[in-house]
Amino acid sequence: MACSLTAAMLRFHAGRAPLNADLTALIGELSTRSPQFRQDWADHDVHEHRTGQKTYRHPEVGDLHVAYDVLEMPGEPGISITTCSAGPDSPTEERFRLLASWTNTTVPASDHVRQTE
Repeated sequence: MACSLTAAMLRFHAGRAPLNADLTALIGELSTRSPQFRQDWADHDVHEHRTGQKTYRHPEVGDLHVAYDVLEMPGEPGISITTCSAGPDSPTEERFRLLASWTNTTVPASDHVRQTE
């Protein structure tokens, strides 16, 4: 399933940027090295991730499980905003609050600047 979804997402991006040499090279390499990718690519499925779940691993607070949505900017082709949110009262929300509290205790940037002669 993961490989077929990846192939469908690559097909979406390849359709948007057919002259992208790096993307073309990646698809070529995957096609020569992976029989599964070749089959999935041949299925011609196209998929764009607009909403879903992601997990990020923060080195200090651990895993952050978020829901995301991708919003297109009207009148700005190719520009989008991705929003991420944690469920209410979830461990991730608690971890985000902890991270936010750290920003309130940092030294202002001006205190890090040293004058040189």
